[in-house]
Amino acid sequence: MAGRSSPSDDRRLRLSERITDEFEYKQVIRGGEQVRARAFKVYLLIGDDLERKAGFIAGKRVGPAVSRNRAKRLLKEAYRHLKCRLKPDGFKIVFVARRAAAENGISEIQAEMAKVLKECGLL
Repeated sequence: MAGRSSPSDDRRLRLSERITDEFEYKQVIRGGEQVRARAFKVYLLIGDDLERKAGFIAGKRVGPAVSRNRAKRLLKEAYRHLKCRLKPDGFKIVFVARRAAAENGISEIQAEMAKVLKECGLL
């Protein structure tokens, strides 16, 4: 079928690759290292026994629901494009959107995310 990617080039962000449980979010935020960027904050929990998972949060400070949803969508899309270059396992990461995330375009967020992930040693 046209438009379908092959399994070897799978860039989807599967449910198994996302943090969905409140307990996991709290675990990463409380126990993880915090890194700030202009459009988002990153909480990073590193451990050999962890499988690679990512979570995305946008609080009410970002703006109304439309802005929060846009910010999360942009963060997910940027992460989705970068995930094939990340370490395969050993960390959980949570991205917390800031107001600038909803105002920026995907290219700015992706560049900023690549920079932060490189600083953290994941890229």
